[in-house]
Amino acid sequence: MVMNPILAALDLAIFPPLNAALNSLSTVLLLIGFFLIKSGRRDAHRNVMVGALISSAAFLVSYLTYHYSVGHTEFPKAYPLARRIYLAILIPHIILAVVNVPFILVLVVAAFRGNFARHRKLARITFPSWLFVSVSGVIIYFMIYHWFPPVDAPSLPDATTTVATAKPAAKILEARRQVGDLVFRPVSRVIPAEAGTKTVEVRFSVENTAAVPLRIVKLESGCECLAVSIDHNPIPAGITATITGLFDVEKLRGDAERKITVLTEQQERPFFLSTRIEIEPIYQIEEPMTTWAVGSEPVQKTVVFRVVREEPVHVLRAESKRAEVACELVEVEKGRLYHLELTPTSTESSLLGIVRLETDCELEPYANPLAYFSIQ
Repeated sequence: MVMNPILAALDLAIFPPLNAALNSLSTVLLLIGFFLIKSGRRDAHRNVMVGALISSAAFLVSYLTYHYSVGHTEFPKAYPLARRIYLAILIPHIILAVVNVPFILVLVVAAFRGNFARHRKLARITFPSWLFVSVSGVIIYFMIYHWFPPVDAPSLPDATTTVATAKPAAKILEARRQVGDLVFRPVSRVIPAEAGTKTVEVRFSVENTAAVPLRIVKLESGCECLAVSIDHNPIPAGITATITGLFDVEKLRGDAERKITVLTEQQERPFFLSTRIEIEPIYQIEEPMTTWAVGSEPVQKTVVFRVVREEPVHVLRAESKRAEVACELVEVEKGRLYHLELTPTSTESSLLGIVRLETDCELEPYANPLAYFSIQ
């Protein structure tokens, strides 16, 4: 298929919102036309319905032009119930959009010839069908482009994963970006991961909306802990390829952002596909840094160690690494809550130190957390 050069120069991203706008206009004009004829205002009804006919024809041209260029747009399978509703609306929408065309033409011809008896008879069938196509077109647009953005299917556990519990679904921060004739979905997301997970796999889709194959000339990460690949390069016309990134997160705690650098043959500067990985915490230390002012009263202060995951973690021992600050371990709730009572012998001089905790956590990077203290 060879694309018309005029179409090739257009930003195809404008077509879906344009189609929705034309369907919305048709809906409004159809409703106005209905109420006008009910009130006996034939001339106004005729003018408004001609406007509805023009907007619907413009929608049909725009719709066919867009899908001729980009092909079918798949509804994300991550929303099974919404997908069923979407298909239940889409299928009659397509069928009636095709069937309506000859009926609308006959309806218009009958009106202009003054055959109003036939016009009224056809309108009883054609009008509700025409209105359904217009309204459902707007609903379809919002469902596929706004309400249900693409998400990654959850990865199955494999040999590289030490924790195989179910994880919360990924969040999409930026659902779509068009770079030349390539459409990337999503562009930015947040992926939660269990503590102890060794690797996290992320996927981005890239759709080639051009009539010719296009190549991604640069695809790399900014660090050694990420492997990046693409299953089709160059990407054939009308095909959606998948970019896969593999993150090493075994030693990661808290949140971290990873980026994939992408440069296509249609652009001069690269852009980024970003992923923020959120590691679910095992425990919390409150306060992580305990401080006394130099010369202040050497009062006892409490550091709270709180287990926030479902499985318990037992603190077996807590040791201050500076003799100037004593540490007493207090078990408040076994496996769930512990207090570290820190008491300096003096606050006359500044110092910095740590308390090293020994726990029975099965994950080695989390087995010996640290709490910090200072006099300054």
